[in-house]
Amino acid sequence: MAFRQPRQSRALSVCLLGLVAPLADARAQTTVDPRMERDTVGARSRPEVETSGARVGALLISPSFGIEADATDNLFARGDVKRGDVALAILPALAVRSQWSHHALGISAEGSVKRYARRKTENIETYAAKLDGRLDISGNTRLSGELGAARRIEARGTTGDTLFGAAPIAFTVVTGGGEIEQTFNRARITLGGRYERYRYQNRVLDGTVIDLSPRDYEALSGSLRAAIGIGPGVAGFVSLAYNRNRYPAPPVGPSRNSHGFTALTGVAFGLNRLLQGEIGVGWVRQDFSAPIFPRISGLAYNVQLKWSPTRLTTLRLSGGRTFQRSPIIGIAGIQQHEVMLSAEHELLRTLILRPALRYVVADFQVPQGAAKRQERFFTGAFGVSWRLTQHFEIAGDYTHSLGRNSGAVDPGRAYDRNRVALSLRWRL
Repeated sequence: MAFRQPRQSRALSVCLLGLVAPLADARAQTTVDPRMERDTVGARSRPEVETSGARVGALLISPSFGIEADATDNLFARGDVKRGDVALAILPALAVRSQWSHHALGISAEGSVKRYARRKTENIETYAAKLDGRLDISGNTRLSGELGAARRIEARGTTGDTLFGAAPIAFTVVTGGGEIEQTFNRARITLGGRYERYRYQNRVLDGTVIDLSPRDYEALSGSLRAAIGIGPGVAGFVSLAYNRNRYPAPPVGPSRNSHGFTALTGVAFGLNRLLQGEIGVGWVRQDFSAPIFPRISGLAYNVQLKWSPTRLTTLRLSGGRTFQRSPIIGIAGIQQHEVMLSAEHELLRTLILRPALRYVVADFQVPQGAAKRQERFFTGAFGVSWRLTQHFEIAGDYTHSLGRNSGAVDPGRAYDRNRVALSLRWRL
């Protein structure tokens, strides 16, 4: 079950997420084993009840097709204009993965065409495609990278949704990145880089074209991480991430361009499925080209934990502080604090329950002397998936979400909303 908030730029990456891979020699057996992730409830292979796709030579091809119906009591996520509606979405997808013993190559694509019964202006089409690969240079050296492109929508009620009365805001995203990992006995060093580009489409409101090019955004970031095994299934790490962000359109008002860094230190662990993840704390600093925007500095943190008390239950806790792009002229960026708690419980071999809670605080970086602005979002959800056959699955979700704000010029942005969705998906 995924929350439908659009992906925002992680330009100020708090660290490279994921588990530390094997770090030890045969004698020490100091290993944080990434294979254990595949034995959690959500990732575990169930070949007797699930299909894995079609094998064609060295490729595994996995097409899928879904139909989803949903109903909401507050389509626009507003407190002043509350309108309900129902919608139907078609969800095709395709994944192709290599099955080589060394190296890896993958291509994936997905799309969504959604149509509403009454509010036709809310109809949307989105898509995404990605190419990723891994080159195993040697047993201790690995090079990986990815390229992606997508068309997304600023979901109603989120920070980027600022045009009530017009069609939803659409944008395209181009991303690219790579990293090289080098293992030295019980230590591992990872060097990475990433580029992101956002381009927004203009919208028409009451016959007037609204130029959204001031939202266009580019981010370039680099990161360095070193980890060393300090005990069975435990590794200590330090990481440093640097970012540079700019808005390429001619600025309206002071420049919102910025640069900054995040330094973290912490521990990663995961010898078995009982407890996996990492905890890191450190310092973050973000400086802006225009001195009217005050510097950001303070505590940085990142938490990614997976706890499986039994083979039938996996609990996940994640949280962190990030810097986000700004959807509003005159706002340099957004500091976002986010925490999420979710669970997956295998009630039956073919029936999985997925409850989740998510809380986000978004602090707007305003000019010195301006009124502070903050938005807060809470989402509680419960999902269930039922595998009918190896090829067909039914899923249902209920979501309650709310948004609250202070300092906003539009009080209607405070809202409560309920959504129910039911989907049927076929996989080869």
